[in-house]
Amino acid sequence: MSKLKENLLEVINELAKEKGIDRDDVIQIVEEAIEAAARKKLSKYNTIEAQVNQKTGEIELFQYKRVASVLQDPENEILLEDAQAMDDAAEEGDEVEYEIEEREFNRIAQSARQLIFKKIKEAEREIIYNTFKERKGEILTGTVVRTEQGGRIAINFNRVEAYLFRREQIFGERFDHGDHIRVYLMDVNNDPRQPSQLILSRTHPGFLMKLFEMEVPEVYDDVVEVINAAREPGKRAKVSVYTSDPDVDPVGACVGMRGSRVQSIVNELRGEKIDIVRWSEDLPTYLQNALAPAEIERMEIMEEGREIHVWVEQDQLSLAIGRQGQNVRLASKLLGFKINVSPMEERSTMSIDDQIALELGKDFSTGSEDVKDEPGLHEEVQSEKIESVKKDPDLQKEVRSKEVESVEDVKDESSLQEEARIEKVESVEDVKDESSLQEEARIEKVESDKLKKEEDDLESKVTESSL
Repeated sequence: MSKLKENLLEVINELAKEKGIDRDDVIQIVEEAIEAAARKKLSKYNTIEAQVNQKTGEIELFQYKRVASVLQDPENEILLEDAQAMDDAAEEGDEVEYEIEEREFNRIAQSARQLIFKKIKEAEREIIYNTFKERKGEILTGTVVRTEQGGRIAINFNRVEAYLFRREQIFGERFDHGDHIRVYLMDVNNDPRQPSQLILSRTHPGFLMKLFEMEVPEVYDDVVEVINAAREPGKRAKVSVYTSDPDVDPVGACVGMRGSRVQSIVNELRGEKIDIVRWSEDLPTYLQNALAPAEIERMEIMEEGREIHVWVEQDQLSLAIGRQGQNVRLASKLLGFKINVSPMEERSTMSIDDQIALELGKDFSTGSEDVKDEPGLHEEVQSEKIESVKKDPDLQKEVRSKEVESVEDVKDESSLQEEARIEKVESVEDVKDESSLQEEARIEKVESDKLKKEEDDLESKVTESSL
């Protein structure tokens, strides 16, 4: 009988409490580790067994020898006569138990210690994996233990320590020792080569969706469903929501009274602005909601390439794209389509092919109502006409000549406007000249009247003198 440590039972009890491992499991780990170390160091023995005496705390290590009539392997066999001397009932083929000497036991003590800690860590990993594998996709609340070099944060979850790496943190946020922190559990692994068994994040879209579930009772009760979320962490996010209950407004439920519900989420995400979008099974409607407040004039959806082309008015372009392209990027992530936004083109900047298509579309719109009601047929016929125009040089010349004539008409109209302006100016000059003549005539008349008056006065004076 050998002793590894007098207080072994106390160590086992403390270890079981600290690591959250059952006491009997720790004892089994110790026994298995000693047996493994003994087989490695004492390879001459075929059968070795270790036991922990749960009353005294001593570790007992035994070797078993097989009873044989002829001795071939002295280390693992014992003669029948010798075995019967120890036990009268011994027979050939039985096993006789021998305690391994303390001198040989001491040789394996160091190796056994390393194996014990290794197996304890394996058991601890297994417990963590089994505890958290069912909680993937949930929000965990822990306590910050320390911030390490490189920016990763060590977090404690009830004796389980995990890391929140820099890449999974919201830019600009800071945590100190003892702070409570909420994180999203993305995955759990049982790989000893990984630095952290729990894969945590605060930037994952699922974190935002789970926050709505925690803050909005209608989401928690499945009255309102959060369909999807897209984020640029710390800056802006979009969340699509839906309800089948006609009496519930899904957007209003998530916003809350005076924005109280969504504001608490914004505070948790360090001021990240959140757009709440009404989900729709109709893709064009969903797209319009996602790109709001911009108004879409025209869209083209290509299901195969998962791409959408959107045209908006020039004054709506900045709204659709958003600051540094945020609005259209988030809408693209939300819908799962690549979205290209372009301004509506003016007629004068359109290519000849586009103008042909537009002209044919106008002509076609005055045709059959059946074709007008079938957009696919309309596009097919229009496409055929465009191709026919492209192939026929005469028709192309005719279209170009019409374009030139329209330009000449504009020029002629401009010339007429210039002539009218010149005539107007000349008429104004004529009016000015006529006014000048009238003024001269008036002055001449005044002078004439003045001379006539002087003559009358002179004649009157002469008459008086003669009298």
